[in-house]
Amino acid sequence: MKRIWNLALGTAVLCTALLCGCALSGPTAPDSAAPTDPLTGQELQYPGERTAAVVIDNAASSTTQWGIGSASVVLEALTESGQPTSLCLAYPSVSAMPTVGPVTLGQDLYWRLLSGQEVLPIQRGAGQFARNYLDYYNLRAVDALEVGRNAFSCDDVWSGAPLWHTSGGEVASVLGSLNLSGALGDHGSSASSSASTAEDSSAISALPALLPQAKEPRLPEPGSQDAEQVQINFAPQSTTGFAYDAASGTYGMLRADGTAQLDANTGAQAQFDNLLVLYSASSLRDDGTTLDYDLSLGGGVWLNGSQLWHITWTQGTDSTFAFYDADGSVTMRETLDLGLTIDERLADGYYYSKSIRLLKYLLEHPEELEKPLKEEVSYE
Repeated sequence: MKRIWNLALGTAVLCTALLCGCALSGPTAPDSAAPTDPLTGQELQYPGERTAAVVIDNAASSTTQWGIGSASVVLEALTESGQPTSLCLAYPSVSAMPTVGPVTLGQDLYWRLLSGQEVLPIQRGAGQFARNYLDYYNLRAVDALEVGRNAFSCDDVWSGAPLWHTSGGEVASVLGSLNLSGALGDHGSSASSSASTAEDSSAISALPALLPQAKEPRLPEPGSQDAEQVQINFAPQSTTGFAYDAASGTYGMLRADGTAQLDANTGAQAQFDNLLVLYSASSLRDDGTTLDYDLSLGGGVWLNGSQLWHITWTQGTDSTFAFYDADGSVTMRETLDLGLTIDERLADGYYYSKSIRLLKYLLEHPEELEKPLKEEVSYE
């Protein structure tokens, strides 16, 4: 099963695609007691292994792209003003990576989105903000500018520029020399990523999922029954489209000129079961070029089976993102995380009674918890 989602507001859009199983709408989700893939919610195929993510070029005229059709997650975002979007292809393990490319600059936006899944970044250089992010969180990327042809190949040229690509086998061959590992919780070891233990397997089940996972999701009525053509305008020079195919029940990815977006490994069009278009506020960073996204809250739409739902998204507890109905009702969530801080004024009956009244009000009106933190709750 496949998905795709996007974040956008004003001049900036973030697009994400999950290409494998999806517990949001899939009837084939494994038993809830079994560990699941944090990227897809489907059966865990690579226990104890880190997510491997590669940033690839997506310029309008760059038609040779490897690996887009086999990734578990594909993210698309406009990360630099005036530049085309890039794609981030995420796989459940280094060993699951086919040939992937053309590899391009790493972006901290992608690493932020995939940090909960212990991402192993793979890139060809990075801007200052991406380098700062990796340094701050003590993460190390597999970088073509560092390891060169030891893990990256350049057999093709487009418009005079080399098309660098890599594969799981090539990346795995240099992990030890970089003091890296593909194993969960072992970011500075040369241990083989193929070795997994029962402890590793249980560890991955504790990782937050990228998206909410539910075996039987509770969905509202769709806002549209015929969402068969989708066009996402990231910027004047960056447009991505999708066309629904009723026979396969999937959305085929289209380039800006309307032609099919192909995977150079197979020659087949990239297909997605689900499309998620998520809107996020953005601003220019100090360099006047790089975009900074607010990943705390936004709106969006979810498309599946030619139907469309309006949603609100925010940061989740059991998953990176949590989704809500268009009217603000919580979906796919059965518990409420609640914290209560009590200080020395507990001895003062006045403040204690106010705290109890506030707690009672919030339990009766949980929608108040979705308001901005600085907005006062009126409960008297």
